Amino acid sequence: MADKKYDAIVVGSGATGGFAAKELTERGLNVLLLEAGPIHSQEEFEKLKHGGDAHGISPFSRARTFLSGRHIQSQAAFFNQAASFLYVNDWKHPYSHPFKDFYLWIRGKQLGGRFLTWGRVLMRMSDFDFKAASIDGLGENWPICYEDLKPYYDHVETFLGLIGAENGIPNLPDGRYRKTAKLNSMEQDFKTKVENRWSERKVIPWRYMTAQAIEKFVPTTILAAQATGRLTIKADAPATRVIVDEKTGRATAVACVDTRTRREEVIKADLVFLCASTIETIRLLFNSACASHPDGLGNSSGLLGRYFMDQSPSLISGTVPGTSGWEQGDEGTGDILAPNPGGIYIPRFQNLGAQTHPDFARGFNIQGEIGRIPSEGNGPAMFAFMGQGEMLPRYENRVTLHNRRKDGWGVPIPHIRCVPSENELNMLRTQMKVSRELVDENGFDIDFSASLLGLDDPKHLLPKENWLTRTIFRTFYRRSFAIGAAIHECGGVRMGEDPGNSLLNPFNQSWDVKNLYVTDSSCFVSNGACGPTLTTMALTVRAVEHAVKEMD
Repeated sequence: MADKKYDAIVVGSGATGGFAAKELTERGLNVLLLEAGPIHSQEEFEKLKHGGDAHGISPFSRARTFLSGRHIQSQAAFFNQAASFLYVNDWKHPYSHPFKDFYLWIRGKQLGGRFLTWGRVLMRMSDFDFKAASIDGLGENWPICYEDLKPYYDHVETFLGLIGAENGIPNLPDGRYRKTAKLNSMEQDFKTKVENRWSERKVIPWRYMTAQAIEKFVPTTILAAQATGRLTIKADAPATRVIVDEKTGRATAVACVDTRTRREEVIKADLVFLCASTIETIRLLFNSACASHPDGLGNSSGLLGRYFMDQSPSLISGTVPGTSGWEQGDEGTGDILAPNPGGIYIPRFQNLGAQTHPDFARGFNIQGEIGRIPSEGNGPAMFAFMGQGEMLPRYENRVTLHNRRKDGWGVPIPHIRCVPSENELNMLRTQMKVSRELVDENGFDIDFSASLLGLDDPKHLLPKENWLTRTIFRTFYRRSFAIGAAIHECGGVRMGEDPGNSLLNPFNQSWDVKNLYVTDSSCFVSNGACGPTLTTMALTVRAVEHAVKEMD
């Protein structure tokens, strides 16, 4: 493989890497897809059908995973013990953070990446996000607007076959849906009560990707790329550096380590797409420093790793009195990775017009399920709402390299500083207040609520007299709602109009290395309140289109 030269190398096989591979191969390029982790066997996935706590709420089911080396991964809010093999071993994949500022980094390294484990909710961003700085004067505008990305949103949604509904909400543009999403009976009652009380709080169905976008546990994007006959997959091969020709200034190869032989390989290509996930891409660019790029590849602005962001998460869950059992989702019970897709979504309704919130800028959304969570017996139906609040981009929040520690391949590990400001803390207080208002208005019983601000003991798990269990539980779960729990990390390799204050141009192309593109969420200028996945996939398709034209 070291002797062969490819038209393009794509680093990472998750949401963006899959689309990069698909779009590049369908445009006639021979592509090497580099994946740091393994290709899991079908037998491993079949085991998911047996045992396991589907939503991972029990602390006792997580404890076994905690002790097996996934002490960070097992703290994901809806960790699935049966699917623990889809999360990295934290002993083998270390990272660091300031002592007082824990960052929860949830990762999966295998063919498909986190595309196999995420919540599958796909929402479009709008100019309330892309041009937010023009509205409130905070941070920078994106170098693109909604109309620039709209046809690529259409393309991604059509290929994935989204289920959704047109709701006519200005800050949450409607998309293209294969099938209309619906609320179940309990969610419809919830919608009626909430919108009658608060007209600005719109309750809509999820817009989401179904199990059809993953065939035999391989993303259909990768299957489409394979169908062209122009895709080569190299798994168990973490990329260690991008190599640049000092004379031409162009990327010529990517070095990777074969995890089985522990030997480094250098693989040549005319074009490089980095889709390794936000933190890993930042790390790779820093580790690719060379004589012409002494501070990290493409870092002439000095901003590599800066303006790193995530979202402020919260969770509230419990039961619905007077009900029993659970209702199937729009697509039946889904699959073993997402047992019951669908639910409710309340888009951001703060700071969208002339009326501004006195305590914070930007806003948050709330998404969840009512009566969809699988349960046994005739107990009351359950609900769970997760809030996600936007974090403002701040220069001090950054990803760097640890100055001493290295991973098993001798590569410096990332050091992550992501500290919420008073703006995010004020937003989080309102976020929790709104969640409780929704619950109280509907007469639900709360068993558990948690955020970065605090934690309430679940009544059904922790007897008040069991102080030891309660203490252990609170210590464990406090980190489950640290920054990072939303798994929406972004920024650090941001786009812009000016190479002096960004690393990428409006087409995700490096200002400094013209045949290098970065299309994962590290390119984000601001992170919005909705999830980044749909936007980063659309950006990838747009970037591929630009890159191929540049090659002609």
